[in-house]
Amino acid sequence: MAFLGSRARRAALALLAGTALASLLATTATAAPPTGKPDRVMTPTDVWMRDVAMDSGLQPHSYNPIWSSPDIKVCPTAMGCATSANAIVGMTNYIFVTLRNPGPYGTGIDSGALRIYRTSPGGGMAWPTDLTWVATVPVVVPLGVTTVVVAWGAVPGPGNFSLLAVWESPDDPLLLITPDLQVNVRYNNNIAWRALQSV
Repeated sequence: MAFLGSRARRAALALLAGTALASLLATTATAAPPTGKPDRVMTPTDVWMRDVAMDSGLQPHSYNPIWSSPDIKVCPTAMGCATSANAIVGMTNYIFVTLRNPGPYGTGIDSGALRIYRTSPGGGMAWPTDLTWVATVPVVVPLGVTTVVVAWGAVPGPGNFSLLAVWESPDDPLLLITPDLQVNVRYNNNIAWRALQSV
């Protein structure tokens, strides 16, 4: 009888110790990252585009307006323009996208694809169902600033719509993709958004 009682006590203590350890591990696993640490893990490379002028590539961020990326411009000629212009329906326009390397999460020359999408005038903004493909450009991005120019003839409208530039690379993957366009842009420094008007 004493043997059974001692064995039962040991089993109860082991159960309590296991429960306490599991609780401690669960608390540690769900604890917030230390202050000042980026929410994104390091990647081999980090090519990025600014969402606003003061953007430094950290993600996520809370800058606004998030749909006014200075790294996406539409110009009437391939020579470029100082600021983005209205897109002209029925004519060839030119999309200029500025890629920056390196960002805060990786370094080194990267190669991948710059994909450009648009929404429809007056249409929805859900990812990816409301996006229409415009162009895909394979690019090697050295250290520094690289500008990609895309001729664009199928301008929708007239009306208000948006352009999205998405950098895709095996060494610099998209971190988080949801149906919410704003979440995707805030959590991925390799997605930029520009609201436009076509005339």
